[in-house]
Amino acid sequence: MSNEAKFRKLADEIAVRTLLDEYCLRLEVNDFEEWLDLFTDDTVYDVYRKVLKGRDEVRDLLSKAPDGLHLPGAARITLDGDRAETIQNYLFIASEDAAWNMGWYYRTLVRTAAGWKIAHTEVKMQRIGTGKPPLLKTGS
Repeated sequence: MSNEAKFRKLADEIAVRTLLDEYCLRLEVNDFEEWLDLFTDDTVYDVYRKVLKGRDEVRDLLSKAPDGLHLPGAARITLDGDRAETIQNYLFIASEDAAWNMGWYYRTLVRTAAGWKIAHTEVKMQRIGTGKPPLLKTGS
């Protein structure tokens, strides 16, 4: 692999990781529309056993989701030209009702004229609960 190809791959990986970081931060500290800017116009979002198609459907459902803290975990990124497949674990803790869920985000990202965008998201919730998530409990 040439140095130029190595540099391009590294730059793409940094851009994708930055987008994944922005995903959680924009949900918490930015306007919801700024979060939607991370997605393609025709994005597909699978969550709560629903398949949302396009930004409008994503906005209609997810803008009503509870506020809270999104803790993204490790991300695996597989780059293939103008496409990236990612898996990232997460923990979400709601602000008001002590509800939480944890699992994985499976995403497909594509390079657009405006940079990397999320084309498809599948949220696989591994566990849902209330109170402290079991991995945060202290003592027995």
